[in-house]
Amino acid sequence: MPILIQYLFAIGSFQGVLMACLLIVGGQNSHGNRILGSWCLFLALRFLSAFIPMNGELNAFSDLIGWSYFLPAGYGALLFLYCRHALMEQRFRYLDLWHFTPLLICWGLNLDILLAPAESKLAMVQSGGPESWRFELSNLILFFQAFIYLGFTIGLLHRCRIKAAQTLSDFNPAIFTWLWKLLILNGVIWFFKALGSLSTDFSRLSTLGDLLIVILIYSIALAQWRNPRLFTIAKLAETPNIDDVSALQTHSGDGNIQGQQTTDKQSGVLTEGIRCNLSNVVKQHMAEHRPYLDNQLTLTRLAEAVGLTPHHLSEVLNQQESKNFYQFVNQYRIHYFCEKLRADSSAKLLDLALESGFSSKSTFNAVFKQFTGKTPSQYREQLSRAVEIESGSA
Repeated sequence: MPILIQYLFAIGSFQGVLMACLLIVGGQNSHGNRILGSWCLFLALRFLSAFIPMNGELNAFSDLIGWSYFLPAGYGALLFLYCRHALMEQRFRYLDLWHFTPLLICWGLNLDILLAPAESKLAMVQSGGPESWRFELSNLILFFQAFIYLGFTIGLLHRCRIKAAQTLSDFNPAIFTWLWKLLILNGVIWFFKALGSLSTDFSRLSTLGDLLIVILIYSIALAQWRNPRLFTIAKLAETPNIDDVSALQTHSGDGNIQGQQTTDKQSGVLTEGIRCNLSNVVKQHMAEHRPYLDNQLTLTRLAEAVGLTPHHLSEVLNQQESKNFYQFVNQYRIHYFCEKLRADSSAKLLDLALESGFSSKSTFNAVFKQFTGKTPSQYREQLSRAVEIESGSA
């Protein structure tokens, strides 16, 4: 084994065990933390196993040769489960173990090799690996599961992003940006690994893939350890999908509103005239009661306040206002913030942001940049310059 690879695997092993202990042990760690810690442990064991046959002699760990070779067949499942549990803070269920079926299949196909005497396994490693169709099939499964679960995870993020935008008013949109980057880098890593397995001419790409895995997983693990709720979107798991609440009955409220909830029996959507009337009612409620100042506002809570079902309210916002719930509410918050800043340009930005209905500085900064194209500080500087110009011209 080249000395550079030895250093890489040694560093990866040490960091993996350390991060696994930090993320798994302790009652304060989130479910996403523990899954990520398990992933770090998988990586550490994979790297450590490379040192067992390195001297070509039997040792106390020689019976373990081969068992960690197929651990990467569980990386795809760990990526999917980490993203799901980190976003929604769901508990790990026993049913989730079925995601590790590819790993179990790889072990099962090669059980005769894995249970062979240590001398035989050491000889196989020294000769370049076993020549078996089952071993080759296991290698294919190892790579296929990575790309299949990458697709599953992309679908998960897409659904979560839509659900958050439709039902929640307060979450940091940058969360999805970072997770998309994570998936892209993960895809690049497996592309390199796949090319490296095809020919010795691309073996350096496989090494590069190992290096990127170390950097990717351990940097995320360190960030997750420092902030267990790094990618968490509060209430995302509790909020029903819009498609699942269409049958909900309207809550008691304005009788006129409920009386107007006539739908087209064939399409199941509100007529354009009714959508327009309901949109005016919702906007009047926003102007008079300013519910957007509540950072816990959700689609369901606003629907209850105006006497609509969440499904109908979502339809009104999407089709009549051409906005999802997240965009609709935060436009009011940004407008309120800007008005307050114009009234007192010396006020603390964070205080105004919290007053405007945002729950944290990071969420406010991301939303403000998304809506205005500027940071809050840049906006205040621009506002100050405009005031100075007006004062000078006066």
